[in-house]
Amino acid sequence: MQRKLTNEKIILGLSGAHHDGAACIVKGGKILAAIECERLTKRKKDDLTPSNMEETINYVLDAVGMELNDIDYTALSATPHDLQKNEIQWTDNLCNLGLRTCMIAHHLAHNASAYYTSPFDYSMSLSVDSSTGVPEYYFHNSSICIGKGNKIKSIETPPISYGILYHRVCEYLGIGVALHKVGTLMGVAPYGKPIPDTDFDLEEGHEVTNLIEEDFSRAVNIAATTQKLLEQRLLDLVEKLPANSENLCLSGGTFLNCPANSRILKESRFKKIHHFPGCGDSGIGIGAALYVAHHILDQPRYEYKPHEICYLGKEYKQENEIDYEYIARKISEGAIVAWMNGRSEFGPRALGNRSLLADPRNQHNRDRLNHVIKQREWYRPFAPIVLEECYKDWFDFDVPSPFMLYTAQVKKPQEIPAITHVDGSSRFQTVTEESNMHLYKLIKEFEKITGVPVLINTSLNGKGQPILESPEDGREFFNDVPVDIAVIHGEILER
Repeated sequence: MQRKLTNEKIILGLSGAHHDGAACIVKGGKILAAIECERLTKRKKDDLTPSNMEETINYVLDAVGMELNDIDYTALSATPHDLQKNEIQWTDNLCNLGLRTCMIAHHLAHNASAYYTSPFDYSMSLSVDSSTGVPEYYFHNSSICIGKGNKIKSIETPPISYGILYHRVCEYLGIGVALHKVGTLMGVAPYGKPIPDTDFDLEEGHEVTNLIEEDFSRAVNIAATTQKLLEQRLLDLVEKLPANSENLCLSGGTFLNCPANSRILKESRFKKIHHFPGCGDSGIGIGAALYVAHHILDQPRYEYKPHEICYLGKEYKQENEIDYEYIARKISEGAIVAWMNGRSEFGPRALGNRSLLADPRNQHNRDRLNHVIKQREWYRPFAPIVLEECYKDWFDFDVPSPFMLYTAQVKKPQEIPAITHVDGSSRFQTVTEESNMHLYKLIKEFEKITGVPVLINTSLNGKGQPILESPEDGREFFNDVPVDIAVIHGEILER
């Protein structure tokens, strides 16, 4: 194999000491491929361990046609307790890879993942997550940075615990283990009303209960109170950022919270906001690799298009041309479709390449997806995916949402009830032909048939599973789960 050019350093990025393991390849300052461990091991939130490290690394190497000896450096995001604030540390032969390795502080890597994938040459950057519940380590849960050109610098680590609060309430209500279920708390909050002067001690939390089952009305009011408190505290934090720029990068798992993101965009002084779609801990290996590429090695930054930072899995052979009109018609007639085409998404949200698709006009589809296909709580909402040129006709929002990280009010809820939440909102995603040709063409055909340029889009996985990765995963899913049709890289399977 021909060696790389000397000015195009190749970096293997790794993340996941306790959960959300992942690997990536960055070459010449550009992300080429990335995968989360869970997609390969089939264990949700799986960490990077000696048992799966070789498989995970080989996946990204194979995706870009490289071997381990092509790698110049390894970049690893350290756990919050290993390196604090903005520290970096070089070491040799970490993980027995025989490579020079740079360990990057947790939140510095979070911020780097957002800033270096942004279109900004100057920006404030904020990361917030919930890495620990121990009060003396609260400073590990956030970081404020300034990015300018190729450099990013940490300037403050506010002692906050917003994500911890959200986690505690999730478990107190009996929704489930917070690491896996905080999204469910976000989804159930709109069923309640914030409690004024509540007697529930949100700051301290309580023992785990089953309140969500025993007293639903009180549970959802607590959820609504927690959600509103999180939104307001994040908005207050953003407003205090020391900046003379309208640009802001947001990272850390807390910013998977769509209502909070929407309030920051609408109400803060920052008018241009960028998220890296894998903004949870799986993305910090990418942030570490980009930090080494740009801040340390001074490699030129790459100007990413949205699809270049979300579809990072390997390419699979396209078996056949897709009959978009046929699949769209089947969806319009009530079919639920397992859709697996193109490179898999990086991050927790299915963005149209590993998705379950259905007709948003049919309220029955929501119940069938929740109870039969996904086997999850009845109150969980479903997200829509809409043609970008049409989204303002259907959703009250000012900017596109390519990564499904914002919530908007639905303008025509009576026409698309299956994706309209109890409060009239929806966590929408926009798609263009450039970003996702296959899905765009399918929705375009659905629009021709129904007049609606929107589909239900939820992640392609069964109960307790991570999002599926390979064609073999897709065929097994079709055999085990009662979807009507599967489209797997052009191959159509039907009942």
